[in-house]
Amino acid sequence: MWHSAGMDPDRSRAVAVRIGVVGVGRMGEPIARTLTGSHSVKVFDTDPARKVAAPDLAWADTVRELAAASDVFVTVLPGPVELRQVVVEALPLLPAGALWLDLTSGDPAVTRDLASHAVQHDVAVVSAPMGGSVDEAAQNTLVFFVSGHDLAVARVLPILENLTQDGGIRRAGTRAEDGQIVKLLANGLWFAHAVAAAEALLIGQGLGISPTELHYLLRDSAGGSRFLDEHAGRLLQGDYLTTFGVDRVVEELDTITTMARIAQVPTALLDASSSLHHAALDHYGPELGELLAVKLLEHRTGRQLRLD
Repeated sequence: MWHSAGMDPDRSRAVAVRIGVVGVGRMGEPIARTLTGSHSVKVFDTDPARKVAAPDLAWADTVRELAAASDVFVTVLPGPVELRQVVVEALPLLPAGALWLDLTSGDPAVTRDLASHAVQHDVAVVSAPMGGSVDEAAQNTLVFFVSGHDLAVARVLPILENLTQDGGIRRAGTRAEDGQIVKLLANGLWFAHAVAAAEALLIGQGLGISPTELHYLLRDSAGGSRFLDEHAGRLLQGDYLTTFGVDRVVEELDTITTMARIAQVPTALLDASSSLHHAALDHYGPELGELLAVKLLEHRTGRQLRLD
């Protein structure tokens, strides 16, 4: 039997909450470890190597076993394809009144469809795609774009509060897919900012200004961005942010393109970013590196951005 202190929606009495986490990868493992400190947690991953790497976690043998024993079913998966596979299998086994909490950065259409099936199984849904790095997951400083009905969101706040700091839980809407829409647009802007900033740094470098000095000047200028504030320094150290694959970047940008078509909005700038990231995927293959499009720019320019 699992024992844990959680809170019911009105937070008036302590209740036992069983949490199942599917996806124990770079982000899922630190999340599961954090939740284990204050909740009763079991985990599952389709990759048997993950169990070998984390034998101290409480493991279920199958998704079905985990679902049947979960009051809150948490998915931390690579993308919408994996998400659909897991949730379709899990939904019929979740106890009536259970809640599915999705931390995956996915596809709003997939989330909307799965949420409609969840309702048929008397399962509440909260989508909370996360922003942040592996280090931020380990430090419990992630950001979540949370969407779902108010009562369902109230149920997951005690869980999410373990994984973030004040201000890290951001309400995105009442539809399950709203959080996914916001997260994808945030990522699309970041990818575009990254390649635009790299182009500017390469131009300055070609005209005789060191990337280090130009970075310092641009980050506090009218052209500043979170990329320049928090991530360009790692690029200048030769780090292409290898915790996320360029194939996943392209997958998200393709989803944004679909969203734009549905919204009937022309997106010349986002399309240009998408085209460059597609070229990076073609050039490097499905390698890890959120900034492989920048690496491709360096390759085309014949120079590299490095600390002087």
